[in-house]
Amino acid sequence: MSPRGSLEGYEFTFENFLDSSEITADSDQSTGPDLYDTCSLPESIATFKKQFGRTYHSLRAGSYVYPNDPSELDRLDDQYELIKEMMDGQLHLAPFTPENPPTKILDIGTGTGLWAVEMGDEYPSAHIIGTDLSPIQPAMVPPNVRFFVEDSTEDWDYAPDFDYIHTRLTLGCWKDMSAQILRPAFAHLRPGGWLECQEIVVDPFCDDGTMPPDFAWRTWADEMVRASDKIERQLRIGAELKQWFEDAGFVDVREAVIKIPIGGWAKDVRLKHIGMLWRRLLVEGISGFTLGLFHHVLGRSPEDIEVSLVNTRKSLFDPHVHSYHKLYVVCGRRP
Repeated sequence: MSPRGSLEGYEFTFENFLDSSEITADSDQSTGPDLYDTCSLPESIATFKKQFGRTYHSLRAGSYVYPNDPSELDRLDDQYELIKEMMDGQLHLAPFTPENPPTKILDIGTGTGLWAVEMGDEYPSAHIIGTDLSPIQPAMVPPNVRFFVEDSTEDWDYAPDFDYIHTRLTLGCWKDMSAQILRPAFAHLRPGGWLECQEIVVDPFCDDGTMPPDFAWRTWADEMVRASDKIERQLRIGAELKQWFEDAGFVDVREAVIKIPIGGWAKDVRLKHIGMLWRRLLVEGISGFTLGLFHHVLGRSPEDIEVSLVNTRKSLFDPHVHSYHKLYVVCGRRP
């Protein structure tokens, strides 16, 4: 058996992933610091803040501007399953297998904890830690999985012996992801350990010229970036990841760019289904994405924000616009 993290005999390929030329439009479609075990939390952390009819995390209140209530948790679970489907059912791209498993894993920004739980089932001999600002993870988990409430922007109080560190869809969480996550991750991986980051780009893309310059979702994305920049939270991080990995010292860095269609315009039946589910998740989530930022940062009233979002949602149902989001999946090894 090769040592964990070894590339001997391992061919890293993205052949099973969606290539940039594979979405064809369907012409027939119609319209450290503080670290708390989630089993025993102070009341101040377990009691969530309330605003706009939603709930928000209490630890470092306001540092993450998106909600954590049941409707958002359901959306996150569905989002997890969609991304897993886009990754051909794989939980990771780093070169681990049941025969060559990781032994210690850290999942930063674990959210509802589904990824950590499934990794616990996939690798029963591994010790898995999931961290998040919100204690929203399930109580019943595999015995090798533990969840903690933690602010990962602070110093990490871990031994430098992780085999694998993972993040997914943490855009909007960091002032400087390279400095706050990638470099600390490098320092806390054992030699040969892997970091993997998976990030959506908030902007919509289009390859066939069907997306107009004034497409409402693109206008909304620009406003989201403007508001996030004002509070020093990075949204456009996906395309930067590969360079950040290399700058941090990682080697064998690999990047996959996966297209997720928005809506049912793709001719391929599988992609059509995925696109319709992705659109539903965007429509369900956009109010939660927007209210905190646009109200507190841009000074707009909740009523004005909700009115403006009507047209933004509507734009996603235009059957003539063949838009998609990019999911960047990047992993690299500490030498």
